[in-house]
Amino acid sequence: MKKFLITLAAVFAVAVSANAADYKVDDSAIDALIENATEICALDVAEFSNFEAQTSSFSTKRVQPVVALVLNFFVGGFGIHRHYMGTAPGMWALYTFTFGGIFGIVTFVDFIMLIVGTVDDDISQYIDNRSFFMWI
Repeated sequence: MKKFLITLAAVFAVAVSANAADYKVDDSAIDALIENATEICALDVAEFSNFEAQTSSFSTKRVQPVVALVLNFFVGGFGIHRHYMGTAPGMWALYTFTFGGIFGIVTFVDFIMLIVGTVDDDISQYIDNRSFFMWI
């Protein structure tokens, strides 16, 4: 209780001491900065569509089975290996709040399936897999 009260007092002291009136904004300096700024690049529609076509090939990444296996071994209980393989964004939360997927069982089965996939060098069925049990 003593630590809680000290922490609460410290937070209150910081909140009181942080006053917005202490911060000054120099409008003339901001206006001068904006007036002296130069435009760096203006893409027209044709250039942008060409740029988009060139960069779309970079968005597809190759998931390496060994990296997924190592991630599962060290931080599998948090679902980081699933994030690396492109699963749903909230899958880490399911792994974390179920203690590694039903007390580590899901993580262990993921590990075994990734070993098999690493040996075969084919984990394509697990990449972008949205289900909690990726092997089903």
